[in-house]
Amino acid sequence: MNITYIISDINKAVYFEDTALALRSKGLTVSFILINAKGGDLDLFLTEHQFKVKYIRCKKVSKSFSPIKKCLSLLKELKPELIHCHLAMANWIGLWAGKFAGIKTRVYTRHSGEPLHIHWKERLIDKIQNGLSTKVIAITKVIEDLLLQQGVKRNKVALIHHGFMLNSFSEVSELDKEGIKKKYNITTEQQPIIGVVARWMEWKGVHFIIDAYKKLRVDYPNSKLFLFGASEEGDFSKDIFDALKELPDHSVEVVKYEKNVHAMYTLFDIYTHVPVNNSCEAFGQTYVEALAAGVPSIFTLSGIANEFIIDNENALVVPYKDSDAIYKAAKKLIEGKELQEKLKESGLISVKQFNFDNYINKLIKIYE
Repeated sequence: MNITYIISDINKAVYFEDTALALRSKGLTVSFILINAKGGDLDLFLTEHQFKVKYIRCKKVSKSFSPIKKCLSLLKELKPELIHCHLAMANWIGLWAGKFAGIKTRVYTRHSGEPLHIHWKERLIDKIQNGLSTKVIAITKVIEDLLLQQGVKRNKVALIHHGFMLNSFSEVSELDKEGIKKKYNITTEQQPIIGVVARWMEWKGVHFIIDAYKKLRVDYPNSKLFLFGASEEGDFSKDIFDALKELPDHSVEVVKYEKNVHAMYTLFDIYTHVPVNNSCEAFGQTYVEALAAGVPSIFTLSGIANEFIIDNENALVVPYKDSDAIYKAAKKLIEGKELQEKLKESGLISVKQFNFDNYINKLIKIYE
Protein backbone atom coordinates (compact mmCIF):
# COMPACT_ATOMS: atom_id res chain seq x y z
CA MET A 1 0.00 0.00 0.00
CA ASN A 2 1.26 3.46 -0.96
CA ILE A 3 0.37 6.16 1.60
CA THR A 4 1.15 9.87 1.73
CA TYR A 5 1.16 11.66 5.06
CA ILE A 6 0.44 15.38 4.85
CA ILE A 7 1.60 17.23 7.97
CA SER A 8 1.77 20.95 8.75
CA ASP A 9 3.63 23.27 11.12
CA ILE A 10 5.72 20.66 12.91
CA ASN A 11 9.36 20.95 13.88
CA LYS A 12 9.97 17.90 16.05
CA ALA A 13 7.51 15.05 16.50
CA VAL A 14 8.69 11.68 17.81
CA TYR A 15 5.13 10.45 17.23
CA PHE A 16 5.41 10.89 13.45
CA GLU A 17 8.98 9.57 13.35
CA ASP A 18 7.98 6.35 15.12
CA THR A 19 4.87 6.02 12.96
CA ALA A 20 6.87 6.36 9.74
CA LEU A 21 9.32 3.62 10.75
CA ALA A 22 6.59 1.32 12.05
CA LEU A 23 4.48 1.56 8.89
CA ARG A 24 7.53 0.90 6.74
CA SER A 25 8.38 -2.16 8.85
CA LYS A 26 4.86 -3.47 8.15
CA GLY A 27 5.51 -3.30 4.41
CA LEU A 28 3.74 -0.02 3.62
CA THR A 29 5.32 2.60 1.37
CA VAL A 30 5.07 5.98 3.09
CA SER A 31 5.84 9.40 1.62
CA PHE A 32 5.41 12.83 3.17
CA ILE A 33 4.24 16.28 2.19
CA LEU A 34 5.38 18.76 4.84
CA ILE A 35 3.67 22.15 5.01
CA ASN A 36 5.60 24.95 6.71
CA ALA A 37 8.03 22.39 8.10
CA LYS A 38 11.00 22.30 5.74
CA GLY A 39 14.33 22.02 7.50
CA GLY A 40 12.88 21.08 10.89
CA ASP A 41 13.87 18.05 12.95
CA LEU A 42 11.04 15.96 11.52
CA ASP A 43 12.15 16.80 7.99
CA LEU A 44 15.75 15.91 8.82
CA PHE A 45 14.70 12.61 10.36
CA LEU A 46 12.58 11.63 7.36
CA THR A 47 15.24 12.51 4.80
CA GLU A 48 17.97 10.75 6.81
CA HIS A 49 15.80 7.61 6.79
CA GLN A 50 15.25 7.94 3.04
CA PHE A 51 11.54 8.69 2.99
CA LYS A 52 10.27 10.70 0.03
CA VAL A 53 9.54 14.21 1.30
CA LYS A 54 7.95 17.11 -0.57
CA TYR A 55 7.35 20.65 0.65
CA ILE A 56 4.69 23.35 0.56
CA ARG A 57 4.44 26.74 2.23
CA CYS A 58 1.13 28.30 3.24
CA LYS A 59 0.40 30.48 6.28
CA LYS A 60 -3.23 31.43 5.67
CA VAL A 61 -6.29 29.50 4.56
CA SER A 62 -7.32 32.58 2.56
CA LYS A 63 -4.14 32.17 0.48
CA SER A 64 -4.33 28.42 0.01
CA PHE A 65 -5.46 28.21 -3.62
CA SER A 66 -1.93 27.92 -5.08
CA PRO A 67 -0.72 25.56 -2.29
CA ILE A 68 -3.72 23.29 -2.96
CA LYS A 69 -2.77 23.21 -6.65
CA LYS A 70 0.83 22.38 -5.73
CA CYS A 71 -0.33 19.63 -3.37
CA LEU A 72 -2.53 18.22 -6.14
CA SER A 73 0.51 18.13 -8.42
CA LEU A 74 2.63 16.41 -5.76
CA LEU A 75 -0.06 13.78 -5.14
CA LYS A 76 -0.18 13.00 -8.86
CA GLU A 77 3.59 12.56 -8.73
CA LEU A 78 3.59 10.38 -5.59
CA LYS A 79 0.50 8.37 -6.64
CA PRO A 80 -0.72 7.32 -3.16
CA GLU A 81 -3.73 5.08 -2.72
CA LEU A 82 -4.49 6.87 0.53
CA ILE A 83 -3.68 10.19 2.20
CA HIS A 84 -3.59 10.85 5.92
CA CYS A 85 -3.63 14.49 7.02
CA HIS A 86 -2.51 15.88 10.37
CA LEU A 87 -3.02 19.39 11.78
CA ALA A 88 -4.97 22.39 10.57
CA MET A 89 -3.26 23.60 7.40
CA ALA A 90 -2.49 20.05 6.26
CA ASN A 91 -6.12 19.05 6.69
CA TRP A 92 -7.37 21.98 4.63
CA ILE A 93 -4.83 21.72 1.80
CA GLY A 94 -4.48 17.94 1.79
CA LEU A 95 -8.16 17.02 1.82
CA TRP A 96 -9.01 19.44 -0.98
CA ALA A 97 -6.03 18.26 -3.07
CA GLY A 98 -6.85 14.62 -2.38
CA LYS A 99 -10.45 15.17 -3.47
CA PHE A 100 -9.36 16.86 -6.72
CA ALA A 101 -6.76 14.13 -7.31
CA GLY A 102 -9.45 11.46 -7.11
CA ILE A 103 -7.89 9.69 -4.12
CA LYS A 104 -10.68 7.54 -2.77
CA THR A 105 -9.45 7.17 0.82
CA ARG A 106 -8.86 10.51 2.53
CA VAL A 107 -8.17 10.27 6.25
CA TYR A 108 -7.57 13.04 8.72
CA THR A 109 -6.86 12.87 12.43
CA ARG A 110 -8.73 15.38 14.56
CA HIS A 111 -6.05 16.78 16.90
CA SER A 112 -8.01 19.75 18.26
CA GLY A 113 -10.73 19.95 20.88
CA GLU A 114 -13.33 22.67 21.25
CA PRO A 115 -11.51 26.00 21.82
CA LEU A 116 -12.65 28.47 24.46
CA HIS A 117 -13.53 31.07 21.86
CA ILE A 118 -14.60 29.62 18.50
CA HIS A 119 -15.26 31.75 15.42
CA TRP A 120 -17.91 30.91 12.85
CA LYS A 121 -15.11 30.51 10.26
CA GLU A 122 -13.59 27.70 12.32
CA ARG A 123 -16.95 25.94 12.47
CA LEU A 124 -17.26 26.28 8.69
CA ILE A 125 -13.75 24.88 8.13
CA ASP A 126 -14.57 21.91 10.40
CA LYS A 127 -17.74 21.21 8.42
CA ILE A 128 -15.92 21.35 5.07
CA GLN A 129 -13.07 19.11 6.25
CA ASN A 130 -15.47 16.58 7.72
CA GLY A 131 -17.21 16.47 4.36
CA LEU A 132 -14.03 16.15 2.29
CA SER A 133 -12.68 13.24 4.33
CA THR A 134 -13.77 9.63 3.93
CA LYS A 135 -12.62 8.67 7.45
CA VAL A 136 -11.94 10.79 10.53
CA ILE A 137 -9.80 9.46 13.34
CA ALA A 138 -10.88 10.58 16.81
CA ILE A 139 -8.02 10.33 19.29
CA THR A 140 -10.28 10.31 22.38
CA LYS A 141 -13.93 9.79 23.26
CA VAL A 142 -14.17 13.55 23.76
CA ILE A 143 -13.25 14.08 20.10
CA GLU A 144 -15.51 11.23 18.97
CA ASP A 145 -18.44 12.95 20.72
CA LEU A 146 -17.48 16.31 19.22
CA LEU A 147 -17.39 14.90 15.69
CA LEU A 148 -20.78 13.25 16.13
CA GLN A 149 -22.16 16.55 17.44
CA GLN A 150 -20.83 18.19 14.28
CA GLY A 151 -22.89 15.81 12.19
CA VAL A 152 -20.23 13.33 11.10
CA LYS A 153 -21.75 9.90 10.54
CA ARG A 154 -20.76 7.34 13.14
CA ASN A 155 -19.44 4.84 10.57
CA LYS A 156 -17.09 7.55 9.30
CA VAL A 157 -15.45 8.04 12.72
CA ALA A 158 -12.77 5.70 14.09
CA LEU A 159 -11.57 5.97 17.68
CA ILE A 160 -7.82 5.31 17.87
CA HIS A 161 -5.81 6.51 20.84
CA HIS A 162 -2.28 7.77 20.30
CA GLY A 163 0.44 5.19 20.78
CA PHE A 164 3.75 5.67 22.58
CA MET A 165 7.12 3.99 22.76
CA LEU A 166 6.69 3.77 26.51
CA ASN A 167 10.15 2.36 27.23
CA SER A 168 11.69 5.52 25.78
CA PHE A 169 10.28 7.41 28.76
CA SER A 170 10.93 4.83 31.48
CA GLU A 171 14.42 3.76 30.38
CA VAL A 172 16.32 7.01 29.82
CA SER A 173 20.08 6.49 29.93
CA GLU A 174 22.13 7.88 32.81
CA LEU A 175 24.15 9.81 30.23
CA ASP A 176 21.04 11.60 28.99
CA LYS A 177 19.83 12.25 32.53
CA GLU A 178 23.13 13.81 33.54
CA GLY A 179 23.35 15.69 30.26
CA ILE A 180 20.02 17.43 30.65
CA LYS A 181 20.68 18.26 34.31
CA LYS A 182 23.91 19.91 33.24
CA LYS A 183 22.17 21.73 30.39
CA TYR A 184 19.73 23.37 32.80
CA ASN A 185 22.18 23.74 35.70
CA ILE A 186 20.19 21.55 38.08
CA THR A 187 21.86 21.26 41.49
CA THR A 188 21.01 19.15 44.53
CA GLU A 189 19.97 22.33 46.36
CA GLN A 190 17.17 22.98 43.84
CA GLN A 191 14.28 20.94 45.17
CA PRO A 192 11.60 20.19 44.35
CA ILE A 193 11.50 20.78 40.58
CA ILE A 194 7.97 21.46 39.31
CA GLY A 195 7.52 20.62 35.63
CA VAL A 196 5.09 21.99 33.07
CA VAL A 197 4.98 21.22 29.33
CA ALA A 198 2.33 23.39 27.68
CA ARG A 199 1.95 26.12 25.10
CA TRP A 200 1.03 29.50 26.49
CA MET A 201 -2.64 29.46 25.63
CA GLU A 202 -5.41 30.46 28.02
CA TRP A 203 -7.06 27.03 27.98
CA LYS A 204 -3.86 25.25 29.05
CA GLY A 205 -4.21 26.80 32.52
CA VAL A 206 -0.50 27.61 32.97
CA HIS A 207 -1.37 30.83 34.81
CA PHE A 208 -3.11 28.81 37.53
CA ILE A 209 0.06 26.75 38.01
CA ILE A 210 2.13 29.94 38.34
CA ASP A 211 -0.25 31.29 40.99
CA ALA A 212 -0.02 27.99 42.87
CA TYR A 213 3.77 28.05 42.65
CA LYS A 214 3.92 31.51 44.23
CA LYS A 215 2.37 29.95 47.35
CA LEU A 216 4.56 26.85 47.14
CA ARG A 217 7.77 28.91 47.08
CA VAL A 218 6.94 30.24 50.53
CA ASP A 219 7.13 26.66 51.84
CA TYR A 220 9.96 25.57 49.54
CA PRO A 221 12.18 28.57 48.71
CA ASN A 222 14.73 26.35 46.90
CA SER A 223 12.14 24.94 44.52
CA LYS A 224 12.10 25.75 40.81
CA LEU A 225 9.39 25.94 38.19
CA PHE A 226 10.18 24.76 34.64
CA LEU A 227 7.86 25.97 31.87
CA PHE A 228 8.61 23.97 28.72
CA GLY A 229 6.79 24.65 25.46
CA ALA A 230 6.66 28.40 26.09
CA SER A 231 5.14 30.26 23.15
CA GLU A 232 6.34 33.75 23.96
CA GLU A 233 4.40 35.38 21.14
CA GLY A 234 1.11 33.58 21.77
CA ASP A 235 -2.23 35.22 22.47
CA PHE A 236 -1.91 34.63 26.21
CA SER A 237 1.83 35.19 26.58
CA LYS A 238 1.55 38.70 28.03
CA ASP A 239 -0.69 37.45 30.84
CA ILE A 240 1.79 34.71 31.71
CA PHE A 241 4.77 37.06 31.64
CA ASP A 242 2.86 39.44 33.91
CA ALA A 243 2.21 36.57 36.33
CA LEU A 244 5.90 35.61 36.30
CA LYS A 245 7.05 39.13 37.23
CA GLU A 246 6.20 38.41 40.86
CA LEU A 247 8.71 35.53 40.98
CA PRO A 248 12.51 35.80 41.22
CA ASP A 249 14.24 35.06 37.92
CA HIS A 250 16.25 32.20 39.41
CA SER A 251 13.06 30.39 40.51
CA VAL A 252 11.64 29.96 37.00
CA GLU A 253 13.07 28.51 33.79
CA VAL A 254 11.20 29.36 30.58
CA VAL A 255 12.04 27.03 27.67
CA LYS A 256 10.56 27.24 24.18
CA TYR A 257 11.68 23.85 22.96
CA GLU A 258 13.54 20.82 24.23
CA LYS A 259 14.49 18.21 21.67
CA ASN A 260 15.14 15.39 24.13
CA VAL A 261 11.61 15.04 25.51
CA HIS A 262 12.35 11.70 27.15
CA ALA A 263 15.20 13.08 29.26
CA MET A 264 13.25 16.28 29.94
CA TYR A 265 10.74 14.49 32.17
CA THR A 266 13.55 13.13 34.35
CA LEU A 267 14.18 16.68 35.58
CA PHE A 268 10.85 16.86 37.38
CA ASP A 269 10.00 15.86 40.93
CA ILE A 270 6.36 16.78 40.31
CA TYR A 271 4.53 17.31 37.03
CA THR A 272 1.47 19.51 36.52
CA HIS A 273 -0.99 19.77 33.61
CA VAL A 274 -4.26 21.61 34.22
CA PRO A 275 -6.40 22.46 31.14
CA VAL A 276 -9.46 24.52 32.06
CA ASN A 277 -12.25 22.15 30.94
CA ASN A 278 -12.84 18.53 29.97
CA SER A 279 -12.80 18.99 26.19
CA CYS A 280 -10.31 21.76 25.34
CA GLU A 281 -7.53 19.17 25.25
CA ALA A 282 -8.10 16.81 22.33
CA PHE A 283 -5.76 14.14 23.68
CA GLY A 284 -3.00 15.57 25.81
CA GLN A 285 0.02 13.37 25.10
CA THR A 286 1.74 14.84 28.12
CA TYR A 287 -0.65 12.98 30.45
CA VAL A 288 0.71 9.67 29.16
CA GLU A 289 4.31 10.83 28.82
CA ALA A 290 4.58 12.07 32.41
CA LEU A 291 3.21 8.83 33.86
CA ALA A 292 5.33 6.72 31.50
CA ALA A 293 8.34 8.63 32.81
CA GLY A 294 7.31 7.82 36.39
CA VAL A 295 6.72 11.42 37.48
CA PRO A 296 4.10 11.94 40.25
CA SER A 297 1.56 14.23 38.65
CA ILE A 298 -1.23 16.71 39.29
CA PHE A 299 -3.93 16.91 36.62
CA THR A 300 -7.26 18.32 35.67
CA LEU A 301 -9.34 15.96 33.54
CA SER A 302 -9.31 16.88 29.86
CA GLY A 303 -8.92 14.87 26.66
CA ILE A 304 -7.57 11.39 27.28
CA ALA A 305 -7.35 12.01 31.05
CA ASN A 306 -11.15 11.62 31.20
CA GLU A 307 -10.68 7.99 30.20
CA PHE A 308 -7.92 6.72 32.48
CA ILE A 309 -6.82 9.15 35.20
CA ILE A 310 -8.17 8.27 38.67
CA ASP A 311 -7.66 10.60 41.61
CA ASN A 312 -5.25 9.27 44.24
CA GLU A 313 -4.71 6.16 42.12
CA ASN A 314 -2.40 7.15 39.25
CA ALA A 315 -2.35 10.94 39.77
CA LEU A 316 -3.85 13.69 41.91
CA VAL A 317 -6.87 15.32 40.26
CA VAL A 318 -7.74 18.95 41.01
CA PRO A 319 -10.74 21.10 39.98
CA TYR A 320 -10.48 23.35 36.94
CA LYS A 321 -9.08 26.86 37.38
CA ASP A 322 -8.18 26.31 41.04
CA SER A 323 -4.72 27.56 42.01
CA ASP A 324 -5.25 26.81 45.69
CA ALA A 325 -6.11 23.18 44.93
CA ILE A 326 -2.98 22.85 42.78
CA TYR A 327 -0.88 24.28 45.63
CA LYS A 328 -2.39 21.90 48.19
CA ALA A 329 -1.96 18.89 45.88
CA ALA A 330 1.68 19.81 45.21
CA LYS A 331 2.39 20.13 48.93
CA LYS A 332 0.64 16.82 49.57
CA LEU A 333 2.85 15.13 46.97
CA ILE A 334 6.08 16.70 48.16
CA GLU A 335 5.44 15.62 51.73
CA GLY A 336 4.00 12.21 50.89
CA LYS A 337 6.78 9.86 49.81
CA GLU A 338 4.51 6.80 49.99
CA LEU A 339 1.93 8.59 47.85
CA GLN A 340 4.63 9.43 45.31
CA GLU A 341 5.63 5.78 45.01
CA LYS A 342 2.01 4.66 44.71
CA LEU A 343 1.30 7.13 41.90
CA LYS A 344 4.49 6.18 40.08
CA GLU A 345 3.69 2.46 40.20
CA SER A 346 0.03 2.83 39.24
CA GLY A 347 0.85 5.40 36.58
CA LEU A 348 3.26 3.08 34.81
CA ILE A 349 0.64 0.31 34.79
CA SER A 350 -2.18 2.57 33.59
CA VAL A 351 -0.34 3.81 30.48
CA LYS A 352 0.43 0.33 29.13
CA GLN A 353 -2.82 0.48 27.15
CA PHE A 354 -1.22 3.21 25.00
CA ASN A 355 1.62 1.06 23.72
CA PHE A 356 2.72 1.76 20.18
CA ASP A 357 1.98 -1.66 18.68
CA ASN A 358 -1.71 -1.36 19.57
CA TYR A 359 -1.86 2.01 17.86
CA ILE A 360 -0.12 0.87 14.67
CA ASN A 361 -2.25 -2.27 14.33
CA LYS A 362 -5.47 -0.26 14.66
CA LEU A 363 -4.20 2.32 12.19
CA ILE A 364 -3.31 -0.29 9.56
CA LYS A 365 -6.74 -1.89 9.98
CA ILE A 366 -8.29 1.48 9.10
CA TYR A 367 -6.03 1.83 6.07
CA GLU A 368 -6.92 -1.64 4.82
